[in-house]
Amino acid sequence: MALGRASVFLEDVDLHGQIVHSIPSGQSGGAANYSGHNMRVNSFCLFLNRCKEEKKELFEEEKGLRDRLMECKIVQTNKRGEYESSLAKDNDRWHRSEEQSAILAVCSSSDKEEVKDTLIHEAMHGVFYVSRTFQKFCYWFWEERMTVEERKTWVDFLVGLRYNAEMDEELAVNEFQAYMATERKLFEASETARLKQLQLRFSRAMTEPSLRNNGGLEDALTPSIGSGTKVVWL
Repeated sequence: MALGRASVFLEDVDLHGQIVHSIPSGQSGGAANYSGHNMRVNSFCLFLNRCKEEKKELFEEEKGLRDRLMECKIVQTNKRGEYESSLAKDNDRWHRSEEQSAILAVCSSSDKEEVKDTLIHEAMHGVFYVSRTFQKFCYWFWEERMTVEERKTWVDFLVGLRYNAEMDEELAVNEFQAYMATERKLFEASETARLKQLQLRFSRAMTEPSLRNNGGLEDALTPSIGSGTKVVWL
């Protein structure tokens, strides 16, 4: 409830850019109903600002997340009263819309394996957002190691999950690396065998020194939870 509508606003194949009154349910809900969410801090602020512009009431859970992020000095308001990231720094290296911070969220569940799998998947999105080196490597693989047909196969797969991947290349690449780096079951079916082959190639590119070097991926890149990571409990 805290991030479902924001995910629809940012990612949904049909409803992106819209502030929906309620989170779509069932198959039509797509990513909004997943047990994990991720987005740049500025992207969540964009959602908050659009709600304010359109005079759309926030859910209590959205208000709670907004307030906690502000208390933790992750989100702030500017002189115009707009919400913005407090963490956008070093603009010589990063465009403000690609600030070196992100929100990752995982729903609680009695299924520990689901929580673990979701956490690992969302963590890879976090690496994509905050590591320019890893992001460049993912785009290198997408552009140089995949054919047009393979990219279309992946985009079609995401569209089937209601992601706006056909119109949002970053979304397509970001979801590609996260699925390829963490998925253990989804690509075992015969109809997704081509994606399994892509996963094996992506894994090889991440681990073989010659391929890593071609993609500019540093050997020292090891995702970890550092001092810049904040856990916010709702």
